[in-house]
Amino acid sequence: MAETRSIDARYKNGNAQRMAGNFAAAEKELSGVLVDDSTHRDAAYSLAFMLREQGRTSAASAVVSRWWQHAKPDADATLSAIGFLIECTSYESADVIVRAGQLRWPRDARLAARAGETALALGNFDDARAALDTAVALDPNQSASWLRLSHCQRYRDISESDFARFASVIENRTVNQVTRICAGFALGKALDDVGEFELAATTLTEANSLARQASPWNAGAWSAFAERRLHEEFSSVRSPTRFAPIFIIGMPRTGTTLVTTLLSRSSDVRDRGELNWIPAVYAQLAAAGRLNDADALLACARLVEIQMRRDDAPARWYIDKNPLNFAYVDFILALFPDARFVYCRRDARDTALSIWMQHFAHEDLGFAYDFSTISQVDKDHRRFVQRWTTQFASRIFALDYEALVNDADAQADRLADFLSIESGLRNPGKTADRTLTTASVWQARQPIYTRSLGRWRSYAPFIPQLESLFGST
Repeated sequence: MAETRSIDARYKNGNAQRMAGNFAAAEKELSGVLVDDSTHRDAAYSLAFMLREQGRTSAASAVVSRWWQHAKPDADATLSAIGFLIECTSYESADVIVRAGQLRWPRDARLAARAGETALALGNFDDARAALDTAVALDPNQSASWLRLSHCQRYRDISESDFARFASVIENRTVNQVTRICAGFALGKALDDVGEFELAATTLTEANSLARQASPWNAGAWSAFAERRLHEEFSSVRSPTRFAPIFIIGMPRTGTTLVTTLLSRSSDVRDRGELNWIPAVYAQLAAAGRLNDADALLACARLVEIQMRRDDAPARWYIDKNPLNFAYVDFILALFPDARFVYCRRDARDTALSIWMQHFAHEDLGFAYDFSTISQVDKDHRRFVQRWTTQFASRIFALDYEALVNDADAQADRLADFLSIESGLRNPGKTADRTLTTASVWQARQPIYTRSLGRWRSYAPFIPQLESLFGST
């Protein structure tokens, strides 16, 4: 019998099936709509969001990519499609669309900024720089583009044009505050590259001051959270799942990206980036008073597992490299009894300096803009780690940044032994060939170097807090 319902009626039914949890029926209906009308935006996104919720990010990305190719939408809808693909970490697909979009709308600064973002994540530094230059030329308020520009290279000489460009943006009161903040951190990074440490310290002090105003950190709320977590006791309830993810934990800027890059050399490992699922599901269960509810733990474990496994080639290990998961080790082990942890540690002075030199997008890292709050979080992080290593010593592998950069092969062997990975980590000539979106995007694609060891010494004359707050840790 021929289909007599209208496209719109079929879309509405498919969406209703999705809302009711009838996912197979929803997928069949929405896919059918797109067969008959490949330009139907609402059907495409309803299906794509459902697939992404199921961890099928490759399939979700394919739906949006196909819709864009057929619909040929305007610039705003194109940007939405690119944003969805980036959220799915489908940077290659996003790059295809953003390049096509640039040809259609060469004067759109937003598309140029996205082009720079995707090229940088893929390690195409020359393309990234060209796109980011275009973005800020078209619209100086493409704030993140200034910061990304500084991550496209290691600067060699203070006479390079970017130094004057960054400085002019900082002094330009017609641009917004976030743009001035990003330019300040960009200039600080560039000055550090060329060894102008006093000027870098002055520049970064100003940038951090502006960042504190824009992203105030609630020290009291953090302290209350840390005390509650440190004194919280789980019962013996454990999820029965056998999924065994790896969590890279520690303070930010302690080598977490480098360790993840090392592990990702193995075909047994999939890197899922810095996920926020653990803090989110913990907060949900804590608010509902269900932290020791076996059914609730299992439901959350399955949700996180789906989002980590996804629908690409299967692997033995999946990595979540959100360093702040150091606050949730006991909760993670309640969800995943077979989980493993790699705890990254580094000289506290180098760690504090490196954190303070970065501009972070996520509000959970709002402590980064003041040495006193960095110190507070660092001290609490040490209390967490002391507790976990007492309780769960066999599950936690401690890795010193200094040891890693001085002898990567030896640490690779130790990691492989800890995780029972047979091969693939010992490859000193190999650098990252996957997408990277952290501040370490440039460094992680270069051979391992020791230049950042003891960097705090170059700043000690200009930043006394490095010794006064971190010298004894």
